[in-house]
Amino acid sequence: MTDIKMTRVDFHVHCNSANKEELDFLAENCRKLGTYACLSGGLRYGAHDYIPNDEVIAICKRYPECFIPLAKLDLWETADPNEVYRYAEMGVMGFKCIYPYYEYDHDIYMPMYEAAAKCGKPILFHTGNFRPSPADEIYRRPMLKNMHPINLDRIARSFQNLNIVMAHLGTRIYQDEASQLIKMHANLYSDLGGCGQWQRIRPKELVEMLAPGIQAVDPEMKNFRKLVLGSDAYVTVPNVMNRGAEYYERLLRESGCPQAVIEDVMGKTVASWLGIKLDF
Repeated sequence: MTDIKMTRVDFHVHCNSANKEELDFLAENCRKLGTYACLSGGLRYGAHDYIPNDEVIAICKRYPECFIPLAKLDLWETADPNEVYRYAEMGVMGFKCIYPYYEYDHDIYMPMYEAAAKCGKPILFHTGNFRPSPADEIYRRPMLKNMHPINLDRIARSFQNLNIVMAHLGTRIYQDEASQLIKMHANLYSDLGGCGQWQRIRPKELVEMLAPGIQAVDPEMKNFRKLVLGSDAYVTVPNVMNRGAEYYERLLRESGCPQAVIEDVMGKTVASWLGIKLDF
């Protein structure tokens, strides 16, 4: 494996299985793609759970050459910032937030983000659409409102050294707001994860969304550097990593991005946060 070159970081991969054969297959896929997979599991994803955080960390320790652990933060009726410090000590490289009881920027959650900022760990927030489930009848929470991209505005302003990624660019429902927010905040980024997302956006649309607010053109394509690779793949559906990376590359090239920008999007930006050296 010494000749394997890792040139990408996929910041959005779901750890929904601890099956050794499936993990082995995903790991081999990562090696073939030259891509680190940032795995996040955790409990309380609506009506279902993924692999608990502690197990995700253990899994990543078995595949250190291609898996990077993220821990899901349980944003519910109470929140404990010590959870952030505990996972940081266990070796997680970042955090995932989804399905909160209150809006992401509720007062009760702010100490969690402050702790992540102090630890230097980025956070991936699900934004936009979320399928209804039987859990909604139990909790009766306003989930789309809770996960609106605007809720990241307060967080980005309050912790300006915290790198934040909004998953899915708000999806179709909040895409305009999401694109304006990542252009506004220096520490706010987005992925285009999810088949319904990266298969739908066309180069012309992306260029328009990321166009500067004042000048008509951006020859340095600096706003494209606010995108990071995130496929929304699963351990049980690893080929989404392949399809997502292919679409990202094609979308960026057809949008006119130079190679340096593409390399940032596909891995260099996230690698700089995680202290990982890519093979270029």
